[in-house]
Amino acid sequence: MATSPLIRHAQDGIWLNVLGMQIKFLCTTDDTQGRYSSMLNTVPKGLGAPPHQHPWDEAFYVLKGEVEFTLNGDQHVLKEGDYVLAPANAVHAFKGLSDQEGLLIAFESPGHSHHFFQEINDSVKTLPDDLTKMPDIGQRHQVTFIQPGTAA
Repeated sequence: MATSPLIRHAQDGIWLNVLGMQIKFLCTTDDTQGRYSSMLNTVPKGLGAPPHQHPWDEAFYVLKGEVEFTLNGDQHVLKEGDYVLAPANAVHAFKGLSDQEGLLIAFESPGHSHHFFQEINDSVKTLPDDLTKMPDIGQRHQVTFIQPGTAA
């Protein structure tokens, strides 16, 4: 089955609340028969994705702000216009560095995370109390969280 044309306007879609960041899918696996997905991701200063890995490629392009990206233990400061590819199973994490909220566009292939982020949005409401739910949510969606200082 071929992918149908899709146009999304800036006001389309809903923002999900994921660990203090806002995420809005530009296209989901439902739109692409699972081949890929893409999303906008806000990154406030000091917040971001904890170290994790999953069995699909994920790429990030910085639209604004400054973000510290850790990939397989190496830290990199990414600024507007910078790009990073985290291959399948690579341990990666990121957090906002700039006072101006960062904004990333993320691409996944094959797409997987729409249902993962929706479940976090629906289940993880109170921080830090609800963080205990994250490992089980991750396991259901093939995302493994890595404790700092441990090998994957």
